[in-house]
Amino acid sequence: MENILSEYDKSPGIISPDFEKMDLHLPKKAVFAFLGEKRIERFVLARGGEKVGTFVSLTKDFPLWMIKADKEELCILQAPAGASAAVLLLERLYAYGVEKVVALGCCGALEKLAENVFFVVRKALRDEGTSYHYLPPARFVTLDESAADIVEGVLRENHVSCESCVTWSTDGFFRETKEKVKARRAEGCRVVDMECAALAACAAYRGKVFAQILFTADTLHDLSHEQRAWGKESRDKALLMGVKAAERL
Repeated sequence: MENILSEYDKSPGIISPDFEKMDLHLPKKAVFAFLGEKRIERFVLARGGEKVGTFVSLTKDFPLWMIKADKEELCILQAPAGASAAVLLLERLYAYGVEKVVALGCCGALEKLAENVFFVVRKALRDEGTSYHYLPPARFVTLDESAADIVEGVLRENHVSCESCVTWSTDGFFRETKEKVKARRAEGCRVVDMECAALAACAAYRGKVFAQILFTADTLHDLSHEQRAWGKESRDKALLMGVKAAERL
């Protein structure tokens, strides 16, 4: 254990998330969507939204979209897969004015669950590296209880059946072994994702409000992998619910 990096330093980083000094003023609420770029663009344009900026990375540009929801403007941004990449963009949202975020995306089932089952995350197992730069070492991070309650309420009001869950956030998509799956289930994890623990830790460090919606896609419940349809039926619904939930936070 002595070789594992476990020190935690809460002091400010040398590089600030607003280092680009963009002329950008985002609304206080945002949806962070682990969905395809074209799907997000169609959703926004169908609702009269517009592109208001771009976050540039070494490999891809991420358009920043603005829509007028029922009562206020919201920002929508595509989230990249993987904890480290996702947190890089979440930090930039916060740096330019966002205070409350609803993230949404698919997850793998660890127990016998149908595809397209919706969950609101209550706790995430920190089996990734990014969260340890934002919070002291611990096995789990607990998400904002009040925000999760609001999101669950919004889903149910819109006749979307949902449940609470603990998720296993891992960097190792191809290292989800049989023994690990059994161990995570024993700890109460119902699903597996790659980013939630890191996003929740970042939000906690920055003093922001964060909630996560997940919907089941593939499954590992019988200790083998079944791709199913990767939750395609839920993607548009999840984006709409994310917008409605973010507006209520």
